[in-house]
Amino acid sequence: MKRAVASCVLFVLVSAGPAVSRTSAQTDPDKPPSQDPAEAEQTTGQARDDLILVQLESLRNELRALRAEVGQLRKSVNEIHRAAVRPKAPPSPTTVRLDGDAVMGSPDAKVAIVEFSDFQCPYCLRFHSNTFPQLRENYIDTGKVQYIFRDFPLKQIHPKAVAAAVAANCSGLQGKYWEMHHGLYINQRRLGPELYNELATSTGLDLAAFQACMEDPEQVKEVEKDLAYGQSVGIRGTPHYFVGRIEGDQVVDVKPLSGAQPYQAFANIIDPLLQ
Repeated sequence: MKRAVASCVLFVLVSAGPAVSRTSAQTDPDKPPSQDPAEAEQTTGQARDDLILVQLESLRNELRALRAEVGQLRKSVNEIHRAAVRPKAPPSPTTVRLDGDAVMGSPDAKVAIVEFSDFQCPYCLRFHSNTFPQLRENYIDTGKVQYIFRDFPLKQIHPKAVAAAVAANCSGLQGKYWEMHHGLYINQRRLGPELYNELATSTGLDLAAFQACMEDPEQVKEVEKDLAYGQSVGIRGTPHYFVGRIEGDQVVDVKPLSGAQPYQAFANIIDPLLQ
């Protein structure tokens, strides 16, 4: 009997245990429901990604602002540099001085073309190949116009231009300026001592006198005088021309032309001056 009672008590206790456990495990109605760990991790990751995107967009905006600021600073620096390195050219002159330079044409001509040029300049070669022959035929050889050549070697980009100008001037001292002038242009790619001696020989110069002249530092100074004068009247590149009326040792009422201009550009200035 005692054993039966004990079994009953044990059955009741065992049966009651799970019931108590289940009751204690139920959710407190005042407590929010717990989130699934996988869901919680996904929510946290999304929030992190959103924050990163916001930060990236902020960085992009800052970079855009910095680029705009750097661009403005670069523009300002370039403007300062241009103002410092390239001073404003003086206004084009109304008169140009003649200074004993090489002259082609009649001394009685009333109009002159003054060219400031560089023997190594490809645009100068283009003018002498394409435009000059017609100007010479129609105006210079007919006695209407004088053609005056002045040196303007662009030494920074044409390192052979000064020596070529000296070669022409030294030939001029022996009465062969234009022969050397023509030879230098048509052989522009060969500029150098070998060509200068070859042309001096072919034009009948005293070679020893020519070579001595080429070594004379005074000849370089003469070329640099032309260059300095050209700069003083606003020339910045070659070829550059002044066309006007001759009055004594100067050309007056000059009109400037720049670059390898066609024949008609000169004719448009010369013809009214001849009337």
